[in-house]
Amino acid sequence: MKKIQNTTLWVLILWLGMGLWSCRSDSFQPTISSIEPEFGPEETLVTIQGEHLAEIQSITFSGVPINFNTAYNADHALLFRIPSTVPLGDHEVVLTTELGEVKTDFRVTREAPELFGLFPESGGPGDEITIRGKNFFEPLEVYFFDSVPANIVRFGEDSLVVEVPEGIEKGFVRVNANGGSALSPQRFFTVGTVLINDFDGNGLRAETNKWVFVGSINENATNAVQNQNPAPFEGNYLKLSGSDDLDILWIGGAQNHFGFPGDEFETYGIRTTASNTLLELDVHNNGRDNTHIILILREKDGSINDFTFQLQINGDGWNHLSIPLTRFKDLNGAIVDPQKVNLLKIHLIDADKSGSALEVNVDNLKFLELL
Repeated sequence: MKKIQNTTLWVLILWLGMGLWSCRSDSFQPTISSIEPEFGPEETLVTIQGEHLAEIQSITFSGVPINFNTAYNADHALLFRIPSTVPLGDHEVVLTTELGEVKTDFRVTREAPELFGLFPESGGPGDEITIRGKNFFEPLEVYFFDSVPANIVRFGEDSLVVEVPEGIEKGFVRVNANGGSALSPQRFFTVGTVLINDFDGNGLRAETNKWVFVGSINENATNAVQNQNPAPFEGNYLKLSGSDDLDILWIGGAQNHFGFPGDEFETYGIRTTASNTLLELDVHNNGRDNTHIILILREKDGSINDFTFQLQINGDGWNHLSIPLTRFKDLNGAIVDPQKVNLLKIHLIDADKSGSALEVNVDNLKFLELL
């Protein structure tokens, strides 16, 4: 009877010991509550927080052990850097202690992206812009103003082409790429376009018969729109040519949206101020040196004076001009009010008195609103 009692006592002690050990193992199993960051390039400092992380025996990335310094871990936190030996991609990270093991995930990426510039720095919804920089590796995301996603048309390691999304005005562009993010060094401006005439039938003032031709120029309403000599920038363009036969510097030119019933009372509907409005056009002098033009704007219910800007057309081929409306001033130095503009004139000026014929070809006349 005594032997049986002793046996029963030992069984009871063994059962209690196993129960206590089981409770100890379950109670002190290591756990992970967070890992920051969840991805990054080599040398990234990773912080893992949780419980019972002391006495780390090993850390492995997809089964490959990495070196770590035990001086940087405690029961609730562990710090280590991603070594250069860990390959790019997604990894299962396993932490082993004397009490068990716990798993989490980490993506090893390339270096964070850098942004050098936006080209152009303004555009309307649907326009394509190029983002220059480096380290543009997948996964890639582009956001305008931190919140509006953009469609990526194509990308390379040092450039991205994206479409300007709807619903934006002015702000920075953010690129998220391969484990990091970067902001553009300059703000992007959303633009509105008021197309005056592309001489292909499009625009607010597209009707060519609403252009008045004045002075001693060679063109008129029936032959001013041409598409050869020079080759067009695209489609048709407006040609103005002639010589200063009267020796008065002014040769003549064309003006649109004037003198027709009702037209002279309409404005272009520009919404922005002079500092936020540009007049844009493509020009070609067809090899004629010393070609000068005066661009003239008129106001409705404003100044009775012309607001002018003079420039010389240089260079070969077609050139794109973008002129702030702050440069259009009258004789008193006043700046034009874009919201009152209802007339545009283009006049040829002979600046050298050589008597040679001058020529300017114009296309894609438009106002650009920086919203």
